Amino acid sequence: MNWLVFAGSLAAVLLLGGIAAWLKLGGKDAALEGPEEAMRAAEDALPGFVARSVALGADRRAALIFGENMRVVVLKAHGARTAAREIAWRDVRATADGMLVATQDRFGTVLVAGVDNLDVRRLAPQLTRV
Repeated sequence: MNWLVFAGSLAAVLLLGGIAAWLKLGGKDAALEGPEEAMRAAEDALPGFVARSVALGADRRAALIFGENMRVVVLKAHGARTAAREIAWRDVRATADGMLVATQDRFGTVLVAGVDNLDVRRLAPQLTRV
């Protein structure tokens, strides 16, 4: 009887592991392939958003996407997928490690590593005019 319980438990664990792998749960966080993918992900996540340029983090785990009408989106790797959130430019600040985005909701703080003020001025001059 103990062998039957053991075999049934083992089969159930293997089945659940297979389902989790099929659903792409767990594992490493996704990395953004490139600027085009980041722009497409932002446009897909936010209806009406039209991406114009992107500042992709050096670690490819986050990006700032600049769109029409001074709209800005932060994109981050979240598990096997990406998550996007429209932000106000005042929520972004420069640090030694990159641009730090502090959202006011449960999206959390996102570091776009390796991106500095000069990158933003080059990619989105409308945001930095005085």
